[in-house]
Amino acid sequence: MSKLLQKLIHHTCRRHAVHVASVSGSGQGHVSGGARVDAFELMRPQLAALNQDIHTQLEKELVVSSEIGDLAKYYFDGGGKSVRPCIAMCVGHMANTHQDEGAHHTEKVDRQRSIAVVSEMIHTASLVHDDILDHAETRRGKASVNVRWDAKRSTMAGDYILGVGSRILSQVGDPDVVMILSQVLADLVQGEFMQLQNKEESERFEHYLSKSFNKTASLMAYSCRANAVLAGVEEHLVEGAFQYGRNIGIAFQLVDDLLDFIVSADQLGKPAAADLKLGLATAPVLFAAEKFPELNDLIDRRFSEKGDVETAFDLVQKSGGLERTKDLARKHCEAATSALGLFSHSQYRAALVDLCDTVLNRMK
Repeated sequence: MSKLLQKLIHHTCRRHAVHVASVSGSGQGHVSGGARVDAFELMRPQLAALNQDIHTQLEKELVVSSEIGDLAKYYFDGGGKSVRPCIAMCVGHMANTHQDEGAHHTEKVDRQRSIAVVSEMIHTASLVHDDILDHAETRRGKASVNVRWDAKRSTMAGDYILGVGSRILSQVGDPDVVMILSQVLADLVQGEFMQLQNKEESERFEHYLSKSFNKTASLMAYSCRANAVLAGVEEHLVEGAFQYGRNIGIAFQLVDDLLDFIVSADQLGKPAAADLKLGLATAPVLFAAEKFPELNDLIDRRFSEKGDVETAFDLVQKSGGLERTKDLARKHCEAATSALGLFSHSQYRAALVDLCDTVLNRMK
């Protein structure tokens, strides 16, 4: 990283530590009301042994202890936020409660938990493949899998995680759910291809949002749909669950792209301004280009010339693009909340609404 970019990031992190409420702070722009319910606390019993269960599933396929097991388990270390399994499980409980209040749902919950496990495995396999493609050096504050081992072994480990996840999915025993989750894999690949493409200025933001759905929101959306289907609720409620996952997923990606500009590398667990260095124009840059059109030339050449990353980083700070990104994330959180409106009142629905605030105000 150049000294100029280091200074820009350091200055920005300090400035946003003071004014954090205006862009990514707590206490502003809440989309929920009433008593707050923490989804992660509510789902703690179901999620407590998630990583250990995944370790067991990954080891079950190995005839003897193998290096691939170590690679496959490397990112299942408790360092992740478990957002996707938390959302999937919470939606499942909300749908179960709506369908038959007061009843016991042991079999349904077991199948829905399998969906949560598979969602975390698909997500983690995608992180492995992303780090290989991006030549990443760190992930969650430690050496990335491709640095710890190598690209070839890491690729096979990612494929192995997907293979085991597919077996777990097949054991859920619902062909509709298998089809629903299979769409996620197609979307992830499409998202990676979209990331390689350059679009005309007029098409860039729509392309960015479509890519964000494919790479991030699709997994949340289809996991929510699958668990609503397993609960047996009506189709309009299944669609509501899907729209919740879709919108909170897009909001999550928008905030992630925001944090790349305002949070230090230590907090992120990966290098700051990473997207710019990869040649990617995310929402803050696209908004900034409306105020500073000279950014369009840098976007076209994917910030490849000397000084491009530093210039883009500086212009984003001056443009209001960070605030507009946060506002767009808030609108998607409001849409996510609205999508839950037809479900019965429950602690699970309240937790999902509150989770929108958590996504909006997260700092890592």
